Amino acid sequence: MSEQYDLTGIHGAEIFRNLPEGLKIELNNGAVAEITGNPQDGGWVIVNYLEYPTNPAKVGEEEAVYFLDVKRVLA
Repeated sequence: MSEQYDLTGIHGAEIFRNLPEGLKIELNNGAVAEITGNPQDGGWVIVNYLEYPTNPAKVGEEEAVYFLDVKRVLA
C-alpha cells in the first residue's frame, strides 16, 4: 500500500477525493484499475480495468467505482 494514499481512518475519504489520474487501485473484489477521472466528490472515481479475475471480459472497460469498493492504492 502507498502510505501517501492511505484510505483507512478518519481522513480516508478526504484522501480519496484528491486521488490523481493515473494511480492504480485494487478493489475489494480483487480487480486492479487505473484512475482515469476523479470528479473530486469524495465518493467516486472513474477507472479503466487492468485486471479483473472474476470477469476478464471487463478488462479495458471504464466504470465509476465507489469509495467503499476500493481496498487500497497500489504503489
